[in-house]
Amino acid sequence: MLAAVSTDAHRWEPGPFVLSYRIGEVALFRRRFRGLTLRTHFFDLTDDPATPPPPFDCLSAGVDVIVTRSHPVRGSLPVVTVSDGVLRYVLARYTRYHTELAGDFETYLSKFSAKSRGTLRRKVRRFLELGHESEMRSYKRPDEMETFHGLAREVSALTYQERLLDAGIPDDPNFRQELVNLAESDSVRAYVLFLYGRAIAYLCCLSVNAILLYSYLGYDPKHAELSPGTVLQYLAFESLFEEKRFRALDFTEGQGEHKRFFATHETPCADICYFPASPSARFWVGLHRTFDRTSVGAAAVLDRLGLKSRLKRLLRRL
Repeated sequence: MLAAVSTDAHRWEPGPFVLSYRIGEVALFRRRFRGLTLRTHFFDLTDDPATPPPPFDCLSAGVDVIVTRSHPVRGSLPVVTVSDGVLRYVLARYTRYHTELAGDFETYLSKFSAKSRGTLRRKVRRFLELGHESEMRSYKRPDEMETFHGLAREVSALTYQERLLDAGIPDDPNFRQELVNLAESDSVRAYVLFLYGRAIAYLCCLSVNAILLYSYLGYDPKHAELSPGTVLQYLAFESLFEEKRFRALDFTEGQGEHKRFFATHETPCADICYFPASPSARFWVGLHRTFDRTSVGAAAVLDRLGLKSRLKRLLRRL
């Protein structure tokens, strides 16, 4: 098995890399590769996609693909380029959102318009005034992780993320032990929102170098009218600003109005893959581009017909 590779202050770690061939939110099939992935957080990268330079010599030493995720970029990048026997594939481009946790909570709230601030506070107040154990509870100590995980799993099993995207909070002993290990170094913050004493939403943030990652979240769709995700996010931020332990909350990959709304900063980023320019790699990359274009085109047609949001809601109820 290939060992990790270090170049200057950067570390490339081996592990499986998966390309998902999707139509919309549904993965039809997946292709696994032996990958080498850059583990530097995007806060510590420049906007030059060639920095740090990938260790291309590893592509002839048991590695199928070298991956840099969430690399800050500036301007346009061609989706596919081939140079010196290496195929570079810009897998995705997106905005990465994060919230700086310096200062105090009231200063943070001032980023919102007066109308948005009022709406947020009304939603939170309305929820908390339900009483009877309608509240948020936080979990950060090692002896609290088993309780948190059990509550989060109850909620996760109800979410569309788990049913359709296989993106719920993991239900395995290794992950539970990871939570305990992180808690021992004060590197996890977890929150559960209760309605009348029953868990209806959860948020689990793992920390790297004092940066919290928006790792796992979900809410019971039966209580969507109470805006549980928004209420939980507001209360979690209130707690994080008060304790002043972390630099920022990184909303990680993926778009969403929720992330854009709560973030204080945004960074254009790209996921970039480097394959050997072999016939096999060209086939799998070309097929992935075809699926991607088909998915985007189908989404555009549904949007013009006014069906996209309705279809998404239907899929999430299945």
